[in-house]
Amino acid sequence: MDFFAAQDHARRQSRLLILWFALAVVLIIVVVHAGAALLLFPGEDGSVATSRLLDPAQFLATAAVVGGVILLASLYRIARLAAGGGEAVARTLGGRPLARATPDPRERRLLNIVDEMAVASGLPAPPVYVLDGEPGINAFAAGTRPQQAVVALTRGALEKLDRDELQGVVAHEFSHILNGDMRLNLRLIGLLHGILVLSLIGRMLLRGGGRGGKSRSPFALLGLLLVAVGHVGVLCGQLIKAAVSRQREFLADAAAVQFTRNPAGLAGALRRIAGYGANIGHPRAEEVSHMLFGASGHLSALFATHPPLAERIRRIDPRFLPDHPLPDHPLSATPPASTAAAAGPPTAETAAAFTAAIGQLQPEHLAQAQVRIARLDGALRQSLQEPSGAQAICLALLLDRDPGIRQRQLQKVAAAVDDPLALRTELEYATVAALDPGMRLPLIELALGALRELDRDARERFITLLDALAGTDGWLALGEYVLVRLLRDALQPRSPAPALAASPAELRRHTALLLSVIAIAGQHDAAATRAAYARSAAAAPLDALGPLLEAGEIDFPALDRAFAQLAATAPPFRRRLVYAMAEAAIEDGRLAPIEAELLRAACEALDCPAPLNID
Repeated sequence: MDFFAAQDHARRQSRLLILWFALAVVLIIVVVHAGAALLLFPGEDGSVATSRLLDPAQFLATAAVVGGVILLASLYRIARLAAGGGEAVARTLGGRPLARATPDPRERRLLNIVDEMAVASGLPAPPVYVLDGEPGINAFAAGTRPQQAVVALTRGALEKLDRDELQGVVAHEFSHILNGDMRLNLRLIGLLHGILVLSLIGRMLLRGGGRGGKSRSPFALLGLLLVAVGHVGVLCGQLIKAAVSRQREFLADAAAVQFTRNPAGLAGALRRIAGYGANIGHPRAEEVSHMLFGASGHLSALFATHPPLAERIRRIDPRFLPDHPLPDHPLSATPPASTAAAAGPPTAETAAAFTAAIGQLQPEHLAQAQVRIARLDGALRQSLQEPSGAQAICLALLLDRDPGIRQRQLQKVAAAVDDPLALRTELEYATVAALDPGMRLPLIELALGALRELDRDARERFITLLDALAGTDGWLALGEYVLVRLLRDALQPRSPAPALAASPAELRRHTALLLSVIAIAGQHDAAATRAAYARSAAAAPLDALGPLLEAGEIDFPALDRAFAQLAATAPPFRRRLVYAMAEAAIEDGRLAPIEAELLRAACEALDCPAPLNID
């Protein structure tokens, strides 16, 4: 299943999930209505007040109150989770954010694996959390968008898994990020919370009825009914959650094996769970059970959110023997030599190949990412591990080659930040200017992990400074726009609420602007630019786009607005749009650095992660 099909499937599952929960809510309303008619409005002889039971107005009132409580509680919970992103989920379970400059070799190994996969898959390096108090082997990914995802692992996973096994677990979590599972998982939490609120209200009525004596006993009975109905509703929700989650786990396992080309790694991690367990002792672990790598606790097959462990292992490694002893593996701090050596020069690219690679975990991209990261010298990699160094490197990437303009930029840096950071930015310029242009993207992606350690105010100041540097010479160059756009998308992610649907005329204007920018960026003469635009316009999801825009007509704020509207379109539309973008960029089957950076920024804005592939 490709990325766009997976996203479309996740959307359909979300709609089906809401339908099943809606049916459960309707049944809850019917039961509560009948119980209220029996307990609160009995007939004169103690029989059921049939008139109340069959009264449409009474039923609508019950539906409004009960349905409203469930809906509002669910929306509130989903909104809170969306606002906090994956970090809120990780902190809820006692997760500790992992500092990029950690001296712990196990934590460094984990960060290296996450960085490699982020660069290879086209995702910003996600923050990594460790659940220090959990000795079981487990992990999860959480967030509302790929750019807001976090990856969390238990201390047991760090200590009991070797590098290959840890890589398999992280690849499994990255597949959940790319397949659209994270938003579905958060909605499951929210919907179950809405039903659980009924039980909480029921407990309140029980306590109030007990204090009020006989006159309040009907409300106590109603409270008992709400508690029972709430728990039954939660059980129904657990069944739905289990049915949705199990198949997604098989898909994530398969994607992880395809990505790493090392089935022994993931199978070994699952075998270790068979030996050591995956239990998470936090009291709120059940709430996120469907998000975990391994099943936590002991649930019946009916309510299990994960397939049987033995079945998962056998699908990966048919030779699995449950009683086979688990070997001890030495701690490996570097990627296997065979993997890094597999990366040769980038291959010729086509629009179809580029589109097919969107959101896919491909082993050749992982190998290329490992090679590019290994090419960075030790001092530069050390700088990328701390927030001040990462800021200095990103600021240095924006410094102009013209000494006069660069001096004015450095004056702006000195006026906005403290002296050490300003001096460090000037020193880093010589290093980044000497790098191959194809290393700009890996530098940005690797810097994001440390930049995300900055607090909200520091991020705001950093983005403001980037904007100021980008316009120092009086106009905003495309390369500057792309770099700032990539950093802003990762450090100031947009609201998960979709933009208002655009009309076909607006989508045509947005598409024409985007394809014009890409055609102009990748070609060196007017004829080639017109040919690239014509080819991409013919492949676009809408026809009659209009003529190619001239360079002087390019408006970057308008391009930002175009991204916001185009990102809200359906996956099939975005598939064709990405194909058209690639047609505009790929003239000779190869991507120049500026073309790759622009495609990466455009795909990231459209929530379509593009793997690194620069010639």
